[in-house]
Amino acid sequence: MENSRKDIGSGSYRDRLGTAWGKYKEAREHVVRHAVRPREEKEYHESRGRRVFAEGFGFYKLFWVFMICSLLGALIEFIFVGLTSGQWMSRSSLVIGQFSIVWGFGGTLLTWALHRLIDKDDRYIFIAGTILGGAFEYSCSYIGEKLFGVIFWDYSHMRFNINGRVNLTYCLFWGIAALVWIKLVYPWMSKAIERLPVLLGKILTYLLLIFMLFDMAISSAALYRMNARDQGHVASNWAEEYVDEHYTDEWIENRYRNMKHVD
Repeated sequence: MENSRKDIGSGSYRDRLGTAWGKYKEAREHVVRHAVRPREEKEYHESRGRRVFAEGFGFYKLFWVFMICSLLGALIEFIFVGLTSGQWMSRSSLVIGQFSIVWGFGGTLLTWALHRLIDKDDRYIFIAGTILGGAFEYSCSYIGEKLFGVIFWDYSHMRFNINGRVNLTYCLFWGIAALVWIKLVYPWMSKAIERLPVLLGKILTYLLLIFMLFDMAISSAALYRMNARDQGHVASNWAEEYVDEHYTDEWIENRYRNMKHVD
């Protein structure tokens, strides 16, 4: 009797696993089939008289990729840094919420550039992801330093680094992340995004877009004023006074604990 129960349980587990794998293959085949032919996908839905949110590969799909990658990136960094250093700290790029725009824009860039390679050999995605990710990370570091006088990461202590902005190890991580993202995660996520009702999806998109633009603007203003205060520039209008009052140097340094000032 016990053996028969185990067999039944084992069979049920295998059936569920097989069903989940079948659904994954279906989603992946959908993305692979239409990744390089979004117009064909749109025509397919129109022929069925069906409206689909974020169909193909356009603004809505990329925006939701950005939002999801921003959230996942901040969460992954929070857990990784906490487990490796014992310091549990916010890894958000913005002053409101937990969003890593580096991960957000990085995920969007990799998706936009590499989704057409989804049915190609893994090595092409890995190599392209390594190069693109490294170039993107270097650009983010350079822009942060030149615009706000700060750097959020420094790899000078690691081998094979370029000006401390990027290093070979993390470039390879970008390559691995691109491979996992394009081959495994994106197919599921793309289909999940398309399941949103059209009207609700559009409303949520524009509400989130307004929020993110405001969050980016106030975050940029906070970093800009911190750099300006460091150079002795006092607030000259009500907006700068508001930022100075609510986002002091102490608040910003506590929010971005890994940040360093540069001369």
